[in-house]
Amino acid sequence: MQIRAFTFFSKTYQEVEKAEKLLDNLNKEYNVWTKRISLPPTPKDLSLDKLVEIPSVRNSNDVIYSVASLTADDRRLSQIKDLLSISNRFYANVLVRDVKNLEEITKLILSLEPEDATRFGVLFGDWFLVSPYFPISTADVITSSFGLALLYTDEVMKGNTVRAISYADEIGRKLEAELKVKYLGVDVSLSPWMEKSVGEIIERRSEKIFNISNIWAVHELNQEILKASLISKVKPIGFSEVMLPVSEDNVLRRRAEDGSLTLTNLIALTYVCAAGIDMIAITRDKVTILNLLKALYSIRRVKMRPIGMRIVTTSGGKVRSKEFGDIPEVKVI
Repeated sequence: MQIRAFTFFSKTYQEVEKAEKLLDNLNKEYNVWTKRISLPPTPKDLSLDKLVEIPSVRNSNDVIYSVASLTADDRRLSQIKDLLSISNRFYANVLVRDVKNLEEITKLILSLEPEDATRFGVLFGDWFLVSPYFPISTADVITSSFGLALLYTDEVMKGNTVRAISYADEIGRKLEAELKVKYLGVDVSLSPWMEKSVGEIIERRSEKIFNISNIWAVHELNQEILKASLISKVKPIGFSEVMLPVSEDNVLRRRAEDGSLTLTNLIALTYVCAAGIDMIAITRDKVTILNLLKALYSIRRVKMRPIGMRIVTTSGGKVRSKEFGDIPEVKVI
């Protein structure tokens, strides 16, 4: 088990510098992979270009920032493109509560360069999400605090889910005492990274992706995660469900490339996982993307849990990314 992310939720912009110093002092013994700072919902009277003036935001080399969180009806939506282009350490998200502004979000998605699009997420829900996972992370908190995300596919594969989550919670409590910052809990989402594959776990429990049996396998995994959290007495935060970021999972990537995992398949899986439409390339077509947004909004209304989406657009074929390698184009069928 590895701490995938230590995310500091900064209640105010004035605490960013304090957060960076805290992250610099983070003890290496805890095996933290990424250090992150999530900022509060963006104030209505703040131009997004002012966010880069936050003290020291541009100076840190190993910290990434969720800098902007807007609602879908925000007039500053078009400014996100310029904000993301400033630094590859900047992330942003938009909260969709209704269907009124989906066309504006569609235009924004179509305008983004591929690298920037990997750092932009759409959240379907009622409130901004307090999660360590970027880009859909917002410090919508009462007081500055922190949370953890995990990489623990190996432990789940071996049936050691409870042990992994319990150990992560133990680390969180130790860090709370050492850093004197409130510990919120763990986003116990089961997420992959390349060869540490969630897709492999699903296929071991069912048939090759995609098969209708995969839906039950994902549901079963979610139930195990929930049960393990209860046994461990861990406070789950954020999504805390199975995640399927296609370009971050070698098995999912291969299934998308060979055509056995399509957009329709991923939409079906979204009923039982938090981010079924994540890190894929889709044909650059306004109608398709708008319909996808409407579909996910509908699923969120039925499921009554937050759903995230992160896509890049393509004029045809896979898209090359510095961080993720080839992002496969998913067939729109």
